[in-house]
Amino acid sequence: MADKQIYPMISEKSWWQLRNQFKKTIPSVVNVSYLKSLLSLNSDQSARNILAPLRQMGIIDADGKPQPRATDWRSDDKYPDVCSAIIAEIYPQELLDLFPDTQVDNATAKSWFMDTCSLGDNAAGKITSTFSMLKSGQIKADADVTKNTTAPKKAKTNKPQKSVLADNGANPVSAPPMPAVDANAPIMPTVAASPTPSVHIDLQIHISPDASPDQIDSIFASMAKHLYGRS
Repeated sequence: MADKQIYPMISEKSWWQLRNQFKKTIPSVVNVSYLKSLLSLNSDQSARNILAPLRQMGIIDADGKPQPRATDWRSDDKYPDVCSAIIAEIYPQELLDLFPDTQVDNATAKSWFMDTCSLGDNAAGKITSTFSMLKSGQIKADADVTKNTTAPKKAKTNKPQKSVLADNGANPVSAPPMPAVDANAPIMPTVAASPTPSVHIDLQIHISPDASPDQIDSIFASMAKHLYGRS
């Protein structure tokens, strides 16, 4: 079992930004103010968290002065050898036996760091990422470091509404289909229908009980003549 010790942890973004800057010019000293300015860090502690692994990996000394390894580290040809040397110096043989190749199973490595170093999930994950980065020995292109990974937003398009909400706002219901319209059909004006009046007449006939049958017939005959035009 490995001793409980602190293994280096540094983000890939900081690692590659710092290496790219070293390729331009090796600074006389790497300190808190240098790292804060170069990496746009918000606090001194964030810079100190990067100084520690750089010292542990032999890129700078205790005073922050770049070591000969820093010159080899920035060289594309020597970079894989520098990573191999750092791995051999820092990590125990047990871990190297678990991952003899350049590829690392992050889940297995993370579990190993958590068990042997009594680390939490977050810290073990960061240490695993650094170990995996060193183990690969691959150089990441500048474009891969600085590119914006945020996907562009798609323009919104107006789409026809396929459904409407029910009156209570609960479940959507399908909108009724619109009737087909013939573009060549003539447009007919809309005319309101005229109402037809109806006439209702109530007649009350009072016939004297003394009237004779001939008089009664004469009365109804006269009614038929005037009401229905019958002679």
